[in-house]
Amino acid sequence: MNQKVKELSNEQFVAQVLEKDDELAKQVQTSEIDAESIIIKAKPGIDKYGIATGVAFAVARLREAVLEANSEEVKGLLVGQRDRFGTNSPVRIPLLSSTGFHAEMINWGTSAKYGDSKIELPFPSIATVNILPEGDYKGVPNNRLISVTSYEDISVADATSRLSKIAKSVGELSGSDEFSVVVVKGKISFIAPATKWKNKEKDGSWQIYMPNQRDTPVSHPVMQISLESQNGNMVRAVFDRQKNTVPTICVEDFSDLCIDAVASNSDPNEQAKFIGGIMKDREVIIVGFVTKFNSQVNVNYIDIGAYALFDFDASAQTTLAPKGKEVKGKKPSPSSDDKPSSAKPAPAGKAKTSPADKVKDKIKIYCEICGVGVEDITAEVIMENLKLEGVMEKGTVETLIEELRTE
Repeated sequence: MNQKVKELSNEQFVAQVLEKDDELAKQVQTSEIDAESIIIKAKPGIDKYGIATGVAFAVARLREAVLEANSEEVKGLLVGQRDRFGTNSPVRIPLLSSTGFHAEMINWGTSAKYGDSKIELPFPSIATVNILPEGDYKGVPNNRLISVTSYEDISVADATSRLSKIAKSVGELSGSDEFSVVVVKGKISFIAPATKWKNKEKDGSWQIYMPNQRDTPVSHPVMQISLESQNGNMVRAVFDRQKNTVPTICVEDFSDLCIDAVASNSDPNEQAKFIGGIMKDREVIIVGFVTKFNSQVNVNYIDIGAYALFDFDASAQTTLAPKGKEVKGKKPSPSSDDKPSSAKPAPAGKAKTSPADKVKDKIKIYCEICGVGVEDITAEVIMENLKLEGVMEKGTVETLIEELRTE
């Protein structure tokens, strides 16, 4: 029978781990971390493994510790993230500063190291994180997110207030903002479908509400939002179809309107026209990355890859109750700032639709959008996608799903 880690003394195990990788041993010395303490602390959790597995496990812990020791600790506002459907690109997260000098972090996934465990990145929150500069890519600094040291959840209203203080107007954007994170405020002038790409060629348009590529897909708005031009600047923010993430949308009824638009028409242009007519002149804040600043005669075309969309007027939003400081290592509990609502009033002379029937209608629409049968969905998936946490009990949602399955 293979020898187990538990059969080794602390000293023996530490020695085997440090002898495993000469390069890592040098990095440990240079970083001045307490490798012995890290290994001994990890040992009880890996005593059940064989020696080879246990050593590999401890080596991985040491590599994480070296990265943290060599990283830079910074603090800022987290409001969202983005990646891209059908690609292997990393998740990109803006770290916003009250000084206006913002940074974009990259992360391979939607979770981050937090103490001895991992958590889903909290939005919106004030967070202290460790980042590791990894050079430039096409002139853009690559700052890898290593870990979250601490964070405090804040309400949507608080986030909006902070964003409004650092937001630039459309007319204030300049060529120096190209390839950097921006917070921009303006009025929506036009909404169009987002372009679908295939082999770097245009391949039609996406529906304006689409599922991402997770094993359990989460649907989200997909579109191009143009803001009213100022000082010759024309801003177009693109909410692309995502792979693992979803954009942060904190605009009243926005997602519900997207769902209704898709349910009422299969043409992306008509869908965009529907929601664009309702959202025109809505003052919003967009957090994004300027991918192009194209200066032409009398006009500057500015393209932004968007992470988040907020109502400029915080009173228009349903406020998220702050969850307080997180217990280290504990995964944040879910919460919701948007309650499901019907975008269309009941026709005169007809009975009003009950809240339960409205949710059943939305479940049907979700199944149509994602191409799944009602037999294949769960209450957890529906509660997450329709943002029903704190609005409707899980048991009630399960009952509604069962009713749909028998209809």
